[in-house]
Amino acid sequence: MLTRFDIDELKREFIPAETPDAIPPADDIPPASSLAEFGLSPDAADGLPVVDKPADSAKPKEAAPLTLVTPSQWRGVPIPPMQWLATNRIPMGDVTILSGDGGGGKTTLAKQLAVAVAADLGDWLGTTCLSGPVIFFSGEEPEDEIRRRLERVTKKRGLEADDIETLHFHFAEPDKCTLGGGPPNTPIAPSALFSSLQRSARDIRPALIIVDSNAATLGGNYLDRVHARSFVSLFRSLAREIGCAVLLLDHPSLSGMTSGTGRAGNMDWFNAVRAVLYLRSVENERGATSGRELEVMKSNYGPRGEKQRLRFEDGCYVLEGSASAPAQAAAFNTADQTYLDCLDAMTSQGRHVCYSKGPRYAPKEFAAMPQANEMTWQGFAKAQERLFAARLIENVPYGPPSKNTRRVARKAS
Repeated sequence: MLTRFDIDELKREFIPAETPDAIPPADDIPPASSLAEFGLSPDAADGLPVVDKPADSAKPKEAAPLTLVTPSQWRGVPIPPMQWLATNRIPMGDVTILSGDGGGGKTTLAKQLAVAVAADLGDWLGTTCLSGPVIFFSGEEPEDEIRRRLERVTKKRGLEADDIETLHFHFAEPDKCTLGGGPPNTPIAPSALFSSLQRSARDIRPALIIVDSNAATLGGNYLDRVHARSFVSLFRSLAREIGCAVLLLDHPSLSGMTSGTGRAGNMDWFNAVRAVLYLRSVENERGATSGRELEVMKSNYGPRGEKQRLRFEDGCYVLEGSASAPAQAAAFNTADQTYLDCLDAMTSQGRHVCYSKGPRYAPKEFAAMPQANEMTWQGFAKAQERLFAARLIENVPYGPPSKNTRRVARKAS
């Protein structure tokens, strides 16, 4: 039964604001269908006039047709080439998951990628990669730990961490790192923190965004299929808007670890992204962990199944089989020795070269020298990385301190 209080509330809702004490005319009284929304029947409104809703307003709005495209509309339009952040591993404009066991090295591997992209090194664990700004959103590791790991990674590549100005970190508080959330079986909605990430991406225009990790930043049910797909969709929209790659770090389920697939408990995480990389531990014949293996488990745009054996060295992962001793790197690799010969010639002439692409880029300068012996600049670039890793060359400052410029030089014994 409708009470007088209910009637007064309904009247108050429909009284015009300019005449708060006036009783609304009959035309302004809600129709019977509106009362039903309040759980009321028309005859329950004691003394309240009821009018029928106009027939036209009850008609649903007609949906607009789909936007359709035919192949004839593509005639004469060049097909854009496939773009990779890391060739055949991480596509641009989409989302990739890097999965790995807890404590297995995902963050270190992601940091090595971030340094390679931000410092324009051109390679990452056996594949080529683009260069550009990077945003690293850390929802798990504190700032001090990230700094320690970054120092190891940059030293391994012959760099100084504080020279990399295009690598941007955000360290979220453990209780304030949610990028999206929502109730069960409903799409994940972006949080205010995600909007802040989006704003920063629009300002910086990164080539790569890394989020560590799904478990830390999802404010929902990890096993909910709708949550998994809609959370990935948030980042896909961001990747397409910015034109960057997004790498989400993830943890496999127990079954994913046992089966060797690296999949999470919900298959929709695997299905929603366009590429999946899995970093697994490798055991020797005695059952002891002897290294890591990075495998391309899924690639919608390129070949899958690539495997790279890795070993841990000086706080970083390096390709299995690469030279680890500085003496071997110089004595047994002809390309490395050619690089050193060209560097010595340049130094004796009082000419300086730099490790990064741009004016005076060492590999390109060396490729044009008589001492190059027809070696390409790409070969010199690889030799440079090996020599930095072997600690046979280093970056030393020169010129006015205010310019903070550095040149490549042999490292003193």
